[in-house]
Amino acid sequence: MNPILKIRSLIWVAVLIGAGALASCSNQAPLFRVFEKGKFGYVDASGKTVIPAKYDQCGEFSEGLASVLVGGKVGYIDKTGKLVVEATYQNAGKFKEGLAYVAKDGKVGFIDQAGKVVIPLEWEFASDFSEGMAAVVKGGKFGYVDKSGKSVVSPQFDVATPFTSDLALVVKDNLGGYINKSGQVVIPFQYSYATPFNEGLAMVQKTSKDGTQVEVYFIDKTAKKAFDVKFDSAEPFSGGLALVGSQNKVGFINAKGETVIAPSFEFARSFKEGLAVAAQDGKVGFINPKGEFVIKPQYDNAQDFSDGLALVLTGSEIGYVNTKGEKVWAKSESELPSLDDANSLSGTSNQ
Repeated sequence: MNPILKIRSLIWVAVLIGAGALASCSNQAPLFRVFEKGKFGYVDASGKTVIPAKYDQCGEFSEGLASVLVGGKVGYIDKTGKLVVEATYQNAGKFKEGLAYVAKDGKVGFIDQAGKVVIPLEWEFASDFSEGMAAVVKGGKFGYVDKSGKSVVSPQFDVATPFTSDLALVVKDNLGGYINKSGQVVIPFQYSYATPFNEGLAMVQKTSKDGTQVEVYFIDKTAKKAFDVKFDSAEPFSGGLALVGSQNKVGFINAKGETVIAPSFEFARSFKEGLAVAAQDGKVGFINPKGEFVIKPQYDNAQDFSDGLALVLTGSEIGYVNTKGEKVWAKSESELPSLDDANSLSGTSNQ
């Protein structure tokens, strides 16, 4: 989406939330990243400090562990703040399916939760595991390995995304297509833009050879068009609804292509935990699946809800609110760490 809303401090919001959820998706109580006097730490859902702010940077908890920057190197802590994997890496990812990528000396591999290297550091890049597979890069090309480190799909793609619904979006010669876990192309390379499958559908875009005509639509796993509805832009389905744009406004459709929330917002995000960020008159709040504001537009920027809290920005203040719109934690931007330190675990690179 190309938001009309001018969003402030987007880089810092991205640093705090990383590339995924705000907190842990494990069965333990979630913890949320916060900052104080130039350092990062963690609070619980009530805003109470659990791990004091003492890190130059830290990642979100995933499967009970979080990456932290200690003395310029990255290791992992548990939810008591104990360092359980020594800080020896240049960068590190989130634990997914029991493994996390780590980087040292320009090479990337995977460790288990005990810190044991289970896939040697021999790749140029790696992504999180999903459905038993992880994208890796060698010689500038993407392929996939399984959890034993076996190369299942040889490096051959320009871009490769995580597997979802047994298919992965891959790119060759600037066109997107989809492969299965054997590496077989099941939906040919034909899309100028595409997203991974989510809730059974993927959003794709086709552009005419002369570049003058663009068609955006959703497909099922057989590449069949899911419904014949025209819109200018779209995002993947989430919570049974997909964000779509038309004439500089955004709204939501269901999996039948029916309009559920008419395009009336300046900007919006996909639904997460039953609520979606939406903008009106230059401010953002949160709407329910009926399109009603349950938290009125009052923020300069806001991120999705995760584990019951959402990150919001108001003026120079960054904080978390709950689903009632109640503020549970907030600090001034002036207390943030330096951007160089924050970028060490910002998720932009794993080398």
